[in-house]
Amino acid sequence: MVKALKGYALLAAASLLAVTCWQERDMPWPLSMRGLVANGYMMLIGTRDGRPCASYPVCSDYARQAIMRYGLLLGSWIALDRLIHEGGDLAQGPYVLVRGRKRLYDPLVRNTFWLEDEHEH
Repeated sequence: MVKALKGYALLAAASLLAVTCWQERDMPWPLSMRGLVANGYMMLIGTRDGRPCASYPVCSDYARQAIMRYGLLLGSWIALDRLIHEGGDLAQGPYVLVRGRKRLYDPLVRNTFWLEDEHEH
């Protein structure tokens, strides 16, 4: 877990650098900087963590959703917060069954409600 957090901190720092150095144009998602960072997380960190994510959606998909919705900087920090608080939430629930496995139900909106505009609902 410590290795994953260090790797993710490096990824967050790289995303901050990318945000300050490069403006995205109308690029398709996989080729955009956000897409590269999110897919990089899924392929590099998500597969090397050594344990399956106990939450649903899984951590790599959660990070992808956060980066897509809130951009590289804020999305990376939201994903990092999920990794940090994940263990503490496991005892509290709520839970869902995914392919026969009990997982903590922790969607993006559960942790970003304070960012939502009241008029979006």
